[in-house]
Amino acid sequence: MKHAQRFALLALLALAGAAQAQVHVGDRVFIPMYSEHLREDGYATGIVEALEGDKAVVVMRELVPGKGKTLYGTCHPGANSPLSGAEVLSDNPDAPVLRKTFAVGELKGWREGKDEYLERENVGTIFYKWLGDGMAVTPERARFGAAKARSLGLPRVGQALELAAVQIDSTGGMGFPVGAQQLLQGAPRALAAVLEQGRKDPAAAEVMRAILEGGQPMNADDVLGMAMAKVLLIVRDHWVRLPNELGGTAKAAQWGEAKAIAEAYVDALTSGGTTPYAGRDAAALKAELVNTLKAGRWPELPAGTVSGQMNSPFEGRTQPISG
Repeated sequence: MKHAQRFALLALLALAGAAQAQVHVGDRVFIPMYSEHLREDGYATGIVEALEGDKAVVVMRELVPGKGKTLYGTCHPGANSPLSGAEVLSDNPDAPVLRKTFAVGELKGWREGKDEYLERENVGTIFYKWLGDGMAVTPERARFGAAKARSLGLPRVGQALELAAVQIDSTGGMGFPVGAQQLLQGAPRALAAVLEQGRKDPAAAEVMRAILEGGQPMNADDVLGMAMAKVLLIVRDHWVRLPNELGGTAKAAQWGEAKAIAEAYVDALTSGGTTPYAGRDAAALKAELVNTLKAGRWPELPAGTVSGQMNSPFEGRTQPISG
């Protein structure tokens, strides 16, 4: 073996040994149980009981299942859990004890794992707060969350929070509530951002339309589709309020920006006219809205009733991480 090849092999072996040396018998370790929905993240912590090559036997006494990774009322993990197949040492629901052999690469140091979990929780709090309240965070906070999401390897959450930042910024309220007219004046910018996302990501646009039609709850499986739907729902909600703010439907129908907002809404809803909504194409939807405005009436923007309500972002979480 040539000297350079031997050196490279020794270096690789040294790196492998260093990775193995990061876990020792007696170490407290963190087992992530992460979800696409940050609010459904779970985790377990335990002590390394034995090392067997690149495997570690861990005894776990702290289990925090996420909503999507429930232990179904017992300590027997479901098949979709990283703890599936664990040996149950105690099935006392108040003090469960499990043992499982993990690949060393599946484990994190307790402090490293705790910090990552809390960072994900912070990002989730920003997103779900905006999703629930619409303008409960500032544009800067949303962009901070987007950058943090990307650093955590969550690109779709990052896209969703960037969209939230555009929507909040478009209102001119810096995260504070504003009147219907002020919000709607900036709505075309937010709707254009939804349109752009829909063109780039047809799957997210389908989730958006399913939410608006009531076929999926707001807490769907795609955070980007959820964010896109939320922007349209915010616009729709303030559109309904505008006649009262302006003093009647006739005055609202004469508002100079109404037509442009209605058309931007339809474009976002139909991904620029490429996908019909509720069996109608974009041209037909726009024509109906414009004709209603010309007749001095205030039209309803097309969207179904959203099914399901958003719960607290981390509702049901037990045994939180402590220092």
